[in-house]
Amino acid sequence: MSLNSDANLSDIVSDVRNIISSDTNEIHLSKSFVDEFGLNKKDFDILSASMRFNSGMTEYECEHFVADTQLTPWRKVRQALMELETRYHAYMENRNSLRKAEILRKKLVISMDQEPDELNKELMQIDLEKNDYDISIWKRKLRQSELELKYFLNVVDKYVDEENGYPLEYFTTEQPHEVKTYWIARMGKQAAMDIVSYGRIGAGNMTSIMDMPEEDQVEALGIAVKYSGMIGGGIDKLNQMIAPQIQAQLQEEGIALPKLSQHKYSGQLQFGQSNNVESETP
Repeated sequence: MSLNSDANLSDIVSDVRNIISSDTNEIHLSKSFVDEFGLNKKDFDILSASMRFNSGMTEYECEHFVADTQLTPWRKVRQALMELETRYHAYMENRNSLRKAEILRKKLVISMDQEPDELNKELMQIDLEKNDYDISIWKRKLRQSELELKYFLNVVDKYVDEENGYPLEYFTTEQPHEVKTYWIARMGKQAAMDIVSYGRIGAGNMTSIMDMPEEDQVEALGIAVKYSGMIGGGIDKLNQMIAPQIQAQLQEEGIALPKLSQHKYSGQLQFGQSNNVESETP
């Protein structure tokens, strides 16, 4: 099967006029690749999608696993600002690389038209295809940077509130009470995770807490005890709620290791079991 059979030269990128476009719909599989593999329509669509989809961080990940790990609004905004600086740098680097690759493509096309030697033309064709593949990579990276820039901008917008006394400048300047609040909350949470996981506060977190002023030590330890107690109590309550369901499933399906799977279309998480072994009663 031959797709895009009327394409000239390399055709990974169909529209090269927009130098800084990050439209991943412009990315296409190489015609030579398609011809060599004899792809059917389904496989062609799958591979095309693999070249176009966003493989960077999602908005959920940016918000909850990056910004929200900082616990307090002031630190969340500062973390988001640091992430924005990083993404802006990546965007500009990718943008410049894409522009260079687009210009190089134009030069290669002109050189090929003027080259009389057929073997040299073949070598230049290889360079052109390699350059076009690079263009597809830069477009994807540019798109990822764009999306993550938007996600972290949303985090900052969520907390900047000039009407209520929290302008952007509040978050960009050092606020001693915010620093103190953050470290009390952070050390309290980390100590709580130790208690939940190991039954006691680990040496590393305890040492850090003891390095704090005495009043901050008391507050951090209070957070640790309360937070771990709430988590433990919540888990106990969940156990009581779910225990009858577990017993019913074990009686119905036998003894097996649980396998967490996702429904193919609904997206609902389900517990399944594999390698069922019927329990033997003596």
